[in-house]
Amino acid sequence: MAYIERRRNLWYALLTVPADVRGKLGKLRFVQSLGTPDKTQASILAAPLLARWKAEIREARGTTNAVLEEAGRWRKHLSEQAIIDRQMGDPYGTGSLELHDQLRERIELIAQTKGADEAETLHGIITGRLIPTGVKEAEWKEQLQVVPKTKDQMIKDLPLLVARFPTLDQITKSSVKKWLDDMRVKGKSPATLDRILTAARNYWKYLQSHDVVPVEAAPFKGVLDLSKVGEAKAKKRGKVTNLPYEPKDVVSLYNAAKDGRGSRPTPDHELAALIKLGAYTGARIEELCSLKVSNIKKDAFYIGDSKTAAGIREVPIHGAIKELVKWLMKKPTEDGNSLKDKAKDDYLLSDLTFNKYGDRSNAIGKRFGRLKEALGFDGSHKGHHKVSKLSCNFDGPETRRNSKRMAGRLGPRDCTKSEQLLPSSLVKMDIDRHLLTASMCSKTRT
Repeated sequence: MAYIERRRNLWYALLTVPADVRGKLGKLRFVQSLGTPDKTQASILAAPLLARWKAEIREARGTTNAVLEEAGRWRKHLSEQAIIDRQMGDPYGTGSLELHDQLRERIELIAQTKGADEAETLHGIITGRLIPTGVKEAEWKEQLQVVPKTKDQMIKDLPLLVARFPTLDQITKSSVKKWLDDMRVKGKSPATLDRILTAARNYWKYLQSHDVVPVEAAPFKGVLDLSKVGEAKAKKRGKVTNLPYEPKDVVSLYNAAKDGRGSRPTPDHELAALIKLGAYTGARIEELCSLKVSNIKKDAFYIGDSKTAAGIREVPIHGAIKELVKWLMKKPTEDGNSLKDKAKDDYLLSDLTFNKYGDRSNAIGKRFGRLKEALGFDGSHKGHHKVSKLSCNFDGPETRRNSKRMAGRLGPRDCTKSEQLLPSSLVKMDIDRHLLTASMCSKTRT
């Protein structure tokens, strides 16, 4: 795309303003005379103008690092112009002097329109007197050694730090506290603030390891009171009790998914099947979504993919879900008129898809969350906790311990030899009487 245009004997720089910001900027295009009939010189003079105009467009769109990007463009243009002056044998650096004049005008304009601090920041970065906060951002991203989901979140959070503190000298303990206060006023939860700080601390340590900032500087230490982080963090520390569903609640959730009520106007048979499997096993959503046909024995599921060591277990297939399991172990034939057995490496819940983190439960888990919210349940209710909670009412200590083992709440080393034989002992349990009401048994048909 051409950014210069010859009008009569002189060249002009021009840039069309995108439609989405024309109202904010009050113009259709930027136009300015370059005052020269020479095309090569015009191209050189147009570069900083284009950088300024593009920065204004990004600012109008709300782009967080527009000042830093403009500073980078100025540094690049000044460096390139210095090389051109040397190549042309210009001992006075005429092109560089003209660029510096334009830069001075730009700094003065920013000081008038946005304040002296922003003007000083831009000038300091361009001249190299100040170090941009994002100076090592790209390298930091590449070397992050965390799980993909955590890495993506940290990469998403760090620009918040860069936007608030364009240069590293601005990052102090007091300024970080003020930043956190401002985000809290805007509705950020304590848990979210702690997550954002995690990315900031990690990046700061990387800068320290590369001698960019002093090793003794610790602007992020002690700036957030962990006692106020809130329920989300307290839950991770095990201080908030997860609420079990009452039997009637499970019935309501199942019927809403099956009949298409709540958050979805059409029946969600896949979610209904998941709820029913969870009700009779106490298994977590991600455990059920990971079950393959090869994990199913005659009378039990083998759960080998769990978030805890205690979760590696066998769970008996209750009589109320045997027909559902048989049906899920089939898949339609090519003509769609009949069912055939799935291959052993097929998933029991076969219509789910992986997200980019290799998680099959993410999408259906969100559907379950929306359904819960539509029916008035909060995030503290957990299906697999219902099994453990109701196990307190079971007859006999062995049965109570086995019920916890079934739900993945008790590890094999915590059990006696006889208690580790889950299917043989648990199949005899009266789960109908303790886990679900008779209404669930009568209403949850496949």
